[in-house]
Amino acid sequence: MFIRSRNRLRVAKGAVVWSFRSSPAEPGCPARPGIPHKAPHKPKVLMTGTTGTSDGQSVAVRQYFEVPRRRWRIVLVVALIGVAAVVGYAQLASDRYEASTIVRVNPIGTDPFTSGRTADQLVNTDSEAQLAKSSEVAEAAAELLSPAGDPETMRAGLTVTAASDTASLTLSYAGNSRQDAVDGANAFAQAYLEHREAEARDQQRQMLDNVEESLGEARDDLIAAEEALAAAEAGTREAQEADADRQIADRSIQSLSTRRGDLQSLVFEPGTVLREAEQAAPASFAGGPTFLVGGALAALVLALLAAFARDGLDRRVRSGHDVSRAVRAPLLAEIPGGPGAPLLEDPDGDAAESYRVLRAHLMPALRRADIRVLLVADLTQGRAGTAGAALAVAIAQAHSGVALLTPGWSNPGAAGLAALGEGGGISSLMPGAVPGMTSPADTLRSTAVPGLRAAYGGDVRSLLGSGHFDALVAELTTTDGYVVLDASGQLSRSETLAMAGAAGAAVVVGQRGRTLAPDLSALATDLERLGTPVAGCGIVTTARRGGRARATRHDAAAAPAAQKHRRPESSLR
Repeated sequence: MFIRSRNRLRVAKGAVVWSFRSSPAEPGCPARPGIPHKAPHKPKVLMTGTTGTSDGQSVAVRQYFEVPRRRWRIVLVVALIGVAAVVGYAQLASDRYEASTIVRVNPIGTDPFTSGRTADQLVNTDSEAQLAKSSEVAEAAAELLSPAGDPETMRAGLTVTAASDTASLTLSYAGNSRQDAVDGANAFAQAYLEHREAEARDQQRQMLDNVEESLGEARDDLIAAEEALAAAEAGTREAQEADADRQIADRSIQSLSTRRGDLQSLVFEPGTVLREAEQAAPASFAGGPTFLVGGALAALVLALLAAFARDGLDRRVRSGHDVSRAVRAPLLAEIPGGPGAPLLEDPDGDAAESYRVLRAHLMPALRRADIRVLLVADLTQGRAGTAGAALAVAIAQAHSGVALLTPGWSNPGAAGLAALGEGGGISSLMPGAVPGMTSPADTLRSTAVPGLRAAYGGDVRSLLGSGHFDALVAELTTTDGYVVLDASGQLSRSETLAMAGAAGAAVVVGQRGRTLAPDLSALATDLERLGTPVAGCGIVTTARRGGRARATRHDAAAAPAAQKHRRPESSLR
């Protein structure tokens, strides 16, 4: 029987079984092997902060400036379309000019002074405005021009405004040139007055014809009455009636003659032009600088609104703040894209430095909480999903004795981690997998990094569902000090949560432009329910040339601790 300080190894009938001693647990809450007990649903707060770059308000303000930068293509396309539309409209609208003329409208009637109303009251300006825009007036105005214009086109360019207090009309005409506008306005004014006078004279002729007809009938009645009076005997009733008819016919003739004379003496003045059109101005301000500047600003505002609308529909994380907000944990590092093992393949690059920054943030908090098992929930895709292995390398370079379990990758080459060297399968570490195995440490293979041993792949579902995985992890903490559980590769959500059951803390890593914020939030909620605190988060960005890794506001506090536990640079690489 093999006895260790924190566990007891018992061999029975060729099977290896691990049992563990841990701190007392609350009723109904079994202790987790290899880590201090913690009550469920109340995870420890290992670190505080939001995004790690500034306070929440400053980050929120900066996000508004980052949206146009991320969506610059939408901003550029919409802005160019808007500016092109403004310039095009300005070109079309600036070719139109407008001139105006004012016409005084006089009342026309057979007896304008018997109504008891003023001349302005006798004119219905609204009706006159409709008359000025009639097709008859447009045809007459077109004939006045040289060459003759198109009546419908000219009618479309006419605007008539009726005055509210005086009997006057303002006729405004828009033409393709200044001269066209002036000629068109004056032509409409002349055509309107001539048409109004022609209508009045037509009415006069109709009234004269009616008077002449009535006058002829009255003369016939007078002749008939005189003949009847001559034929009747004096003093008889027939003579009296004939005399009365003669008098009535005579008075009718006199009245109709007077009416005819009045109609013939009428002088028609349909109106006068108070102000002729002499010059034309642009029909709109579309061609002016104010319009162009305003249109460009409106196009820019529209482009920004389109960018924000598109960004609001995109659920992918775009910054470390998005990841931090989704998992409700501080941002520890922004990791540029690079090789699978950046600390080995490019130790001076940004990616390698970002993992050192991440290590400097994590290790003091893990030591204070006495946590030896760390879950790295990596939601990135492809070769970017090697954050767990890279972090294990960083920890091993500063703290000897690290075990890396990566069940999501079948071998180092599949994960882009060939620089680590060959590693064994996780299944070979389980009880009974190797005859005569007394401890996982006996079969866990070393890597190219001193102090780091790793195991890959295996039957993940049976491995995590067997109940031996937690015991394996706890045994490794006694031999290797720290255990990094790399939940990346092809692992499902349930398999990641099964691994989380053996971890004392977790780090969640997302990828810019690919990882969905709801997936990160759901994972953080599940980890919280399992009682596994999320110590922090990271985001994998794109590779940058030169420079150093982007640090967070934890750097100042974490740097002394990192220097204390860091080996000389020559031995770390």
